[in-house]
Amino acid sequence: MSKHDPSGAGPVASAAHVSRRRFLTLSIVTASAAVMAACQQTPPPASKPAESKPAESKPAEAAKPAATTAPAAAAQPAAAQATAKPAVQVANTPAPAVSVGATAQPAAAGKPGGTKIYRVGSLPDVVSMDPAIMSNQIDFQIAEMIFNLMGRYTYDPPLGNAITPELAESWEIKDDAKTWIFHIRKGVKFQKGYGDLTAEDVKANWEYIKKPDTASPFRVEFGGSTIDVVDPYTVKVTFDQPKPSFMSAVLGFRPGFIISPKARTERGDRWKSDPVGSGPFLWSDYQAGTSLSLKQNPDYWGPKPKIDEIQYRFKLDDRAAPLAVSKGELDAFYLSDPDAMIAASKNTDPNVIFHKSAAGQAPYIQFFNMRRKPFDDLRVRQALRHAIDNESIAKELFGGLADPLHSFLPPSMFGYSEDVTKLEYNPDKAKQLLKDANVPADWEVNLISYSTLLICRRVTEAVVSYWEDIGVKVKPELLDAALYGKRTAAREFDVTATYITRIDPEQLAVPYFRSDSSGNSSGYTGADDLIDKARTEPDPDKRARVWRDLQDKIAKDSPASFVVSVAEGIILNKRVTGHTGTGWQERHPIFTIDVPAE
Repeated sequence: MSKHDPSGAGPVASAAHVSRRRFLTLSIVTASAAVMAACQQTPPPASKPAESKPAESKPAEAAKPAATTAPAAAAQPAAAQATAKPAVQVANTPAPAVSVGATAQPAAAGKPGGTKIYRVGSLPDVVSMDPAIMSNQIDFQIAEMIFNLMGRYTYDPPLGNAITPELAESWEIKDDAKTWIFHIRKGVKFQKGYGDLTAEDVKANWEYIKKPDTASPFRVEFGGSTIDVVDPYTVKVTFDQPKPSFMSAVLGFRPGFIISPKARTERGDRWKSDPVGSGPFLWSDYQAGTSLSLKQNPDYWGPKPKIDEIQYRFKLDDRAAPLAVSKGELDAFYLSDPDAMIAASKNTDPNVIFHKSAAGQAPYIQFFNMRRKPFDDLRVRQALRHAIDNESIAKELFGGLADPLHSFLPPSMFGYSEDVTKLEYNPDKAKQLLKDANVPADWEVNLISYSTLLICRRVTEAVVSYWEDIGVKVKPELLDAALYGKRTAAREFDVTATYITRIDPEQLAVPYFRSDSSGNSSGYTGADDLIDKARTEPDPDKRARVWRDLQDKIAKDSPASFVVSVAEGIILNKRVTGHTGTGWQERHPIFTIDVPAE
């Protein structure tokens, strides 16, 4: 039996007739063999990399996390490092990335006078270059190259939690984090002749997010705020409640990208194909669905990247990418298929380097649409959670490259706690709960997820199998990013599933579980008080305890099913240097990457 995938990506198999362990194991063996064949390598055991310890820096008083230190910033503009301390450290001290395969060598000089081109593969195409509504990893990845933020998360270590000044030379946090004052760097110019960047531009960006008509999922982050221009290079933001994670959760993320308001107004619908920022690279040539070229910004205010151009190749999947990287047709590709991750972790192709994060950093979550019956019944939601063996999914499907998840925060994140209510795998209990809730025998669940993320396909296959084992019929649909966004916005689903890579707990709690957030797919309304308490508590020790309470509350209420927390992996051609490992949002360390000129 199979289900048709309307996106054209192929069927989503139902595997209820295959034993659970055999289904998960066969998934790995079959796909891993295909990936290994592409590279024409025989995989010996993976070697253990040498470890390096990050340096330490002291976080700002108002918002340091409990009992943690943060790594010093690396690969950031030197001027920014010299003028202000890193602020707002938010995650647990990151473990070093794990690497196998070839060892990167110092970049060869290459062709004299040639161009250094860094080639990146991606399955999804660009969806939106508007920071106010940006919702995809590929968009964030590219936005980091063409836009600046007020402060940028460090690239080394890849999951580092230090923020270094960028457009803001420094900032002040006053009144228990109710007041934030940003001192804007002078001499920053927008690309393509759009003039100097000033405090008025910063204010315009944030006011645009606050407008109801913008329909920004980040509007809630500016709730209760007043934005004032103090002088041409100073902006003051005043909140009616403490906002200790304003930099770490908001301005270091998508809503923190500053674009040219004038260019956005002039370009209108053309903005997606010709965005204007102030970052180290210029948007150059874009062929929708095929390719994108970014060229180094000659007027960039900070130190120049080592590479001259970044070329993106779209619609490339995890099965074709390893060979392209091995042959040097691509320099980098982030893996999304767990089978490909397992194969890459065992592969010693002399032309390929594999990095993976040391811990599961991206939670895979399935949101139940509680607006629809019978999902408004706690017993039904708990039944569907009890039906899933996330321990086996982590071990068998991901080959140990994922951690079982019991609430919404991954183990790598500040505030994470093991001390939460766990709904263990128990299919008999799941069946009884459905019976107690009077769920009809012919009940069918519509489950939607991304076709552009192979991890979604693989987990969907496993979940369909588990749910069908307890007598629940499932209609899975894998959709492209645009259609998925429309369906979730219109709440046209029973269950929606994705994996989410973030670095601050507020980035998961507010958009996905606060009742007034447009990103709250489940319609959950039971934790606003704890969410607000966590996001407004200035003391980091107390804030960590509230995050624990919130995790337990959400675990008990089950507005979603928490499956696994996934490690991210990237494969690189051996010619690439300066890339230290996988980062959140599939980032590339654009200031240190180097390749030979050609």
